[in-house]
Amino acid sequence: MSQTRAVEVSLPDGATLSCTVLGQGVPVLWISGLGGTASFWDTICPRLSGVMSITFDQRGLRQSKRGTAVVNIERLALDAMAILDHLGLEKAHVVGHSTGGCIAMTMALVSPHRISRLVISGSWAGPNPYMNALFGWREQLLQTDARLYQAILPFFSNTPQWLIDHPHQLALPTEPLTSAQIIIVKERIAALLAFDCRQDIAALNQPCLVIGARDDWVVPMFLQEELANHVPNVSTHFFENGGHFFPHSQNLQFVSLMNDWLLSHRDD
Repeated sequence: MSQTRAVEVSLPDGATLSCTVLGQGVPVLWISGLGGTASFWDTICPRLSGVMSITFDQRGLRQSKRGTAVVNIERLALDAMAILDHLGLEKAHVVGHSTGGCIAMTMALVSPHRISRLVISGSWAGPNPYMNALFGWREQLLQTDARLYQAILPFFSNTPQWLIDHPHQLALPTEPLTSAQIIIVKERIAALLAFDCRQDIAALNQPCLVIGARDDWVVPMFLQEELANHVPNVSTHFFENGGHFFPHSQNLQFVSLMNDWLLSHRDD
């Protein structure tokens, strides 16, 4: 059975990050997207071998405290780096999905010597009209009917077949978002819309794997391809289908891909 331990990282502004360290081996930090919770990786990390997986709830979410700092992608990248510091890790592989990909790229640009390899999953390089419109409407819905916002989230990110196979995702949420949670989601939407690394990512010197799905309409294929075209030392893998949450809907294939990519480069 894999060894699991809980870790809490305290930050100078009063925030705390609730982390879980699972297994032993190559250190890998896993960063989830807008939802920002460690649970996004629950069906992935336990299936890896030879990996020490580090997952965490981002500031203000689930078991982690918000603190007082302004939330932007740069701040969230510094938070993630603080986890590596707390664990005494000089280097680690980093896997980021969606907004987590933005955070991972920022980590690699700010502290390139700390990041061995990057996996950028379902992410993008900078602002564009499509995402501005999509997340603008999502923010308006969040403000006018937070429960409906929660109810339709699974339809944004999953394939119809995956939803049919997981019918509990179709139910109306029983615990509506609080006013404090709504504020946190709004600031995270603002952070992801303000992210722009198009002028910088050509400087990434780590080997990078860009993963996407051709039927992802949260982060459409053209944005994933644009990102891959800007990264110098890049490999790509694009699923034919899987929606935005392809790490879930294409779970076995995603796990296999992670095992191959992370473990075949354990000495980087």
